[in-house]
Amino acid sequence: MTLLRSLLALGLLILLTQGVNANQKDCIQRLMGNRVQDSINFAIHSDDVDRDFGRDFLAEAIYTIRILIDREGCSQNDINFGQGPLGRSHSRCSKIVRNQDHTRVCYIETNLGYFFLTKDPLDLVNITYSRWD
Repeated sequence: MTLLRSLLALGLLILLTQGVNANQKDCIQRLMGNRVQDSINFAIHSDDVDRDFGRDFLAEAIYTIRILIDREGCSQNDINFGQGPLGRSHSRCSKIVRNQDHTRVCYIETNLGYFFLTKDPLDLVNITYSRWD
């Protein structure tokens, strides 16, 4: 009886995992606009980021990506910000030129791919999404 329960639990786990992978693949297709490409650009007005994150630029970038994911019709459960292609994700924000706030770039790894975020002087957050190969 214990063996049967273990096999049923394993089968259920496999089915759930396949469902999540299918949802993630669907989300990637939505982000890519159903086109065969490796990268795509988006812009979100900074007024749509309706929270004040202070100097926590990484949290602001992740929140902005969540807005994008929602707008593209994906579920918040489709994206995992702690999971990269080789295990734990490596994300960070930094300035390319010291003392120049407008040169800040955020690199965010997820299970779906990676994102680069920059802000332009016209209050837009520019997002480049690239899927993993």
